[in-house]
Amino acid sequence: MTTALSPVPATGPAATPAADPAHTADTAPPTPTSIPDTAPTAPTAASAPAPDPAPAVDPARAPGVGGPSLAAARPDRADADPRRALDELARWQDDGRAADRFPYRAVLGHYRAVGKNAVGAELLTALRAVEPPRAKTADPAERLLADWLPQVVDGRDGDYDSYLGSPVYASLAAAGAGAEQVITALLADVATVEAATLADAPAGLARTRAALRALTAAAGLPAGRGAPAEPAGLVRACAEAVAAARDTVPAGVLRAVELTLTPTTTSHDEQMFIRVIQIFEAVFAAVADAVRAATEAVAAGRTGVARELLAGAAGQVAGTSAVFRVLTTMPRDAFAVIRANTDGRSAVQSRAYRAVERSCPELHRALLDSGLPQDELHPVMAELDDAWGAMKRTHWGITMKIIGMVRGTGGTAGASYLREAAEARLFPDLDRDHQGG
Repeated sequence: MTTALSPVPATGPAATPAADPAHTADTAPPTPTSIPDTAPTAPTAASAPAPDPAPAVDPARAPGVGGPSLAAARPDRADADPRRALDELARWQDDGRAADRFPYRAVLGHYRAVGKNAVGAELLTALRAVEPPRAKTADPAERLLADWLPQVVDGRDGDYDSYLGSPVYASLAAAGAGAEQVITALLADVATVEAATLADAPAGLARTRAALRALTAAAGLPAGRGAPAEPAGLVRACAEAVAAARDTVPAGVLRAVELTLTPTTTSHDEQMFIRVIQIFEAVFAAVADAVRAATEAVAAGRTGVARELLAGAAGQVAGTSAVFRVLTTMPRDAFAVIRANTDGRSAVQSRAYRAVERSCPELHRALLDSGLPQDELHPVMAELDDAWGAMKRTHWGITMKIIGMVRGTGGTAGASYLREAAEARLFPDLDRDHQGG
């Protein structure tokens, strides 16, 4: 990924990263012998200097923040070996290849136990041999399988969309799932995963509290004054909030979230990282849709509708501050591991983010051409612009704290790229001195 989050988010008054590079959650890599089908490293020429070793998760650390995931630290023995996934995949092929009976559990169990980048050639080849269902299929199970397969067949050559499972979420949106439902389900997963490691590694308290607060806000749950201070109480509070939140989310959305976590490494922190980016993608897509709908409303002379749409979009962007607080708990060394394993999966590839920045000037032009009173929409346009800029400045600030001025994986200049992006406005031609209030 380019930096600490998504495409061009930026900097601002972000919370300081948790000084908690401990280990509290859910990833521990198995020993090399537990991955029998992993391809061996090619020997380097004798004359060539040995490259610096890539950062890696320390399997000796407790599962949690800064350490391995629970799925990797304590895998089901059958998950650590690819044989179960291979056998179930072969049976599925022999039994008629019904999409609703695809062995997701066996495949994902192995992927999460070893990390996607360590999955061996035999399983990758078998998955690549699966003929995806028709692209335009109306069958939900076939659509899900077709959308999901790119996540597990990309190997080390994946892109941003395959890293996040973007096609799965695009189909959800097309079927009418709201961004709020997706975000609630994603935050419920974060809270569940983080709380699961607190008994062994209470150093993850800061992240778990942040996840609980973000979930409570997103799901509209009654907010207590702060989260419980001790691990046992926090685990109970998370379980209650997660149960209540999931009751508000359709089963199809919960299923999509369950299937779209295929970290490249065994790092616990990468699981949180993926979820945070998926949340931001949901926000970006919702904002882009709102701006396009507002543009259509302006063309129809319905400024009240446009104002309501833009106000909602501004609120969604402002709400990302709670998610940023979760991200700030990423230890610097944990991000180094993620960055070393996600080259080519840069958030500068985010289509939803670009859609927001492209559609806002179009909205402004439509307003200017409409002959409608400008001051009816200028204040809410400025509100959205300000929220977007604050989000980008916050991202830039977090990036500086976590990775400093290193080059971005997407070929960008990393933090300096984000700093420049933070200055770009959604409505650069908006007259802020005459907003009519």
